[in-house]
Amino acid sequence: MELLVLMFVTGFALATLIFWPLLQRANRRLAESGISEATIVPKGRHALRTPDAPAKSASPTVIPRRPSADQAAPAEPEPKPEEPQPVPVAPQQRAAEPVEIPELPTDLFEKHFEAKFNRSRQRLARLRDEIGKE
Repeated sequence: MELLVLMFVTGFALATLIFWPLLQRANRRLAESGISEATIVPKGRHALRTPDAPAKSASPTVIPRRPSADQAAPAEPEPKPEEPQPVPVAPQQRAAEPVEIPELPTDLFEKHFEAKFNRSRQRLARLRDEIGKE
């Protein structure tokens, strides 16, 4: 637990040491240029909105109330005769066509590196012979 707290404090201190001077420099440049924050042109998605038009507000959600015991339950609506639902039609499918799958040569790697394989085999055989003699 102590290590966790120490890691957090160290990270916070490091972030402060890095970002605080950057923030101060940005504020100093703003003050030197004589530009106020109100006159800065916004960038990004929020800049697409005109200042006159407020952001879209969500329409209020209406939550239906449950009738209390004092109130009589409203009459249930009469069931409507069910209309026949349209049957979904499956899209027409074409007959399956055979697909040609090319056969990959399995010995391509062996052909390409056969000389290296032979040298490695000869070296292993020579090492076995040397070890066997000793």
